[in-house]
Amino acid sequence: MKKWILSLGVLLVLGSCKTDSGNNGEAAAGAAGATAPTTTPAQSMNGAFQPPTPPEDSKLVQTLTKDYWVFEFYVVDDRAQRRANKGRWVKFMADGTFESGQWQQKTGYGSWRISENASEITLSFDNIDDRQDEQWEIQGVNQSMDTMTWAGIPKTKTEGAIIKVISLLTMPTKKQFGVED
Repeated sequence: MKKWILSLGVLLVLGSCKTDSGNNGEAAAGAAGATAPTTTPAQSMNGAFQPPTPPEDSKLVQTLTKDYWVFEFYVVDDRAQRRANKGRWVKFMADGTFESGQWQQKTGYGSWRISENASEITLSFDNIDDRQDEQWEIQGVNQSMDTMTWAGIPKTKTEGAIIKVISLLTMPTKKQFGVED
């Protein structure tokens, strides 16, 4: 009888250690901002990011930090690169951190900065995975503030790319965008 109770106790302990995949790390992220993703990233994390600096409050910053920003169209000559960037998203936090991913998977996190001068607005991502560091020029925002056009910055890895990003309340799904598995 004692062996049976001990075996049941071990099973209960092991069962309680099971990861809850339903919360996608939302509770772990809490108010601290971006944390390590709870899902396994598609790429290994190689690098570091600068400490976050909260951006100055503006209408654009309020818009960026409201929802998920999803790459709806990624315009480059390379068809494979267009496909590889479909379903990518960024979630900006007001404390200067962000999380990023593709479809329902988180693939990175780090700090973001926005800088404005007389002729352009630059958005920079400093990802924990240095291969995902990016810089974009925000070229346009529609009147309802739910669609933007970003262009890659010359002499960076985004050079030559133009993307249309749209605001969504949640991470995108393949079904929403008509993508087959």
